[in-house]
Amino acid sequence: MRTVRLLIGFQGTRYEGWQSQKKNNTLQELFEKYLKTIFKEKISLLSSSRTDSGVHARGMVAHFKITSPLPDAKIKAALNFYLPPDVLVYSAKTMPAAFHARYDARSKIYRYQIWNQKTRPLFEAPYVLWYPHPLNTILMRKAARSFIGRHDFSAFKDHGDEKKSYVRTIRRLHVVKKGGLLTIEIEADGFLRHMVRIIVGTLIEVGKKKLPPQQILPILRSKDRKLAGPTAKALGLTLIKVKYSS
Repeated sequence: MRTVRLLIGFQGTRYEGWQSQKKNNTLQELFEKYLKTIFKEKISLLSSSRTDSGVHARGMVAHFKITSPLPDAKIKAALNFYLPPDVLVYSAKTMPAAFHARYDARSKIYRYQIWNQKTRPLFEAPYVLWYPHPLNTILMRKAARSFIGRHDFSAFKDHGDEKKSYVRTIRRLHVVKKGGLLTIEIEADGFLRHMVRIIVGTLIEVGKKKLPPQQILPILRSKDRKLAGPTAKALGLTLIKVKYSS
C-alpha cells in the first residue's frame, strides 16, 4: 500500500472550503471524484488543513493510499487533466507509509492581504480585502507582537470550534505594507477555526485606532471572544505553506 502526498493550490472563491459536507461543492469531494475516475476505486483524501469557504491555497498538502503502481508524475498529470482551471496539483510524491498530512505537520503559514487604497482592486479583487480607509500599520505591528508565543486562543476562535485544548504557539506574525497593499503573514503550530481571520479583524481594529495595541494580552487572558475584533472576510486569506520535519 502506497501513501501519496499531493501539494495543491486553488482559488477558493467558488468552493465551500476543503472538507466534505452536505453542500457538495468542496475541494475534498472534487479530488476524491477524480481519484476514483483515475484509479477505479473509492479513495479517501486527507488534508493538512480544513480551509473555510472562499479561502485560497498555494501550499495545501493532502495524502491518500493506493495499491496502484501508477508513477507519481502520471498521478499528477492525470489529476491536472481532470481538475478545473482554478485548482492545480503542483506535485505528487510517494511517501513513507506512516506519513500523515495533518498529524505530521510542524507548522502552517497563512497570508492575509488588504487592499488599503481608495480605488477598489481590479485583478486583485478575489484575493484581497478592500479597505479604503487609513490604517495605522505602526500600531498594528505593535499589537502583532503580543500574539507571538504560546497562548490560549479561546478569545480568537469560532464559537462552534470545540477542541480539547485551545492553546497554540504563534512563531511569527508580520505586518508589512508596500504601496497600497497590506500583508499580514502568520506562522503557528496550528490554528483554531477562524483564528487567523479573527486575529486579522482585531489587528484592523487596532489600525483603525478603535482598539489600543496594549489590549491584546488582556483579551488573550480573558478567553472571551466578545472582546476580540470581528472575523475578517475569507477572500483575503491564503494558505501559503505547511511545514514538515522532512
